[in-house]
Amino acid sequence: MWQLLIPLALWLGAVGLGRAELTAAQQRGLQVALEEFHKHPPVQWAFKETSVDKAEDTPFPAGTFVRLEFKLQQTSCRKKDWKKANCKIKPNGRKRKCLACIKLNSADKVLGRMVHCPIHTQVHQEPEEHQEAQCSRVERTGEDPHSYYFPGQFAFFKAPPPS
Repeated sequence: MWQLLIPLALWLGAVGLGRAELTAAQQRGLQVALEEFHKHPPVQWAFKETSVDKAEDTPFPAGTFVRLEFKLQQTSCRKKDWKKANCKIKPNGRKRKCLACIKLNSADKVLGRMVHCPIHTQVHQEPEEHQEAQCSRVERTGEDPHSYYFPGQFAFFKAPPPS
C-alpha cells in the first residue's frame, strides 16, 4: 500500500497548486495578471493558466501584496476571447512562465502591478535582479515610507552640560 501512496504524494506535489487552493487575494491577483498579460500588443492568441507553482500574499497597512509564479499555455482562441471557457489549450502551443507581483487595497483595487511572462525558452534573458527590483517597488506601493523604523535610522547625541 505504501508503495502506491508515495508516488501519488510526489505526483500531487509536482502538479502544483490548483486554483481552488488559492486565497481570495491570490485569485484576484491571478485575474489581474491575466488581464495585464492579454493587454500587450505582441500577444495575439489567448493563453490559459496551466499551473500555479508559487503563490504568496502578504498583508500591509495599505493593502495586500500578492506574488505569483505560474505557467501559461497558448489556446486556439484569439486574445480578445481569452475569458471564454471553450478555449482549448493547444498541445503544442507556446508556453510562458510568469512572475506577477500585484498590490491590492482593501477594496480589491489595484495599487500596483508587474507581470513578466517571457516565452518558456527565453526565461533567462532578463536579469532576475531587475524583476525582483520591480516586484519590490510594487510591494512598497501606497505604503508610508515613515511607517517603518530601522536600526540606525535615527542618531542621538548627549549635549554637554550647561556651563
